Amino acid sequence: MVVRRRRAHEPDRWHTVTVNRSPGQLDPLPPPLNALGFPVEARIQPAPGDRGTELAARVVSGSDPERVRRLRAGLREARSIAEVGEVLVPDAPAATKPTLRSAPLAYAIKHGREEGRL
Repeated sequence: MVVRRRRAHEPDRWHTVTVNRSPGQLDPLPPPLNALGFPVEARIQPAPGDRGTELAARVVSGSDPERVRRLRAGLREARSIAEVGEVLVPDAPAATKPTLRSAPLAYAIKHGREEGRL
């Protein structure tokens, strides 16, 4: 098996979310993807089975991990804005007091939109 590594100047892979809206209801580069501060390539197409729209995006210049995390968070926020009209945040204000024991949960909530499944 041959594994090909991506070079720093190559674009990142496509990251995709399914939005419960028709393709005509989304801008070519919906907010907050248009405010990331670095070049992003996006594509909008109907989702399979008439289940909304697939919004895909990738970083154009390289695959800097910080840019990829910001892109993934931007995709989640764009989906939330398109479907609900605002970015939904969990437990705001927090239901717990900040303590040493609750610190891991607070960290996971703060950075949860940057990694994992879209």
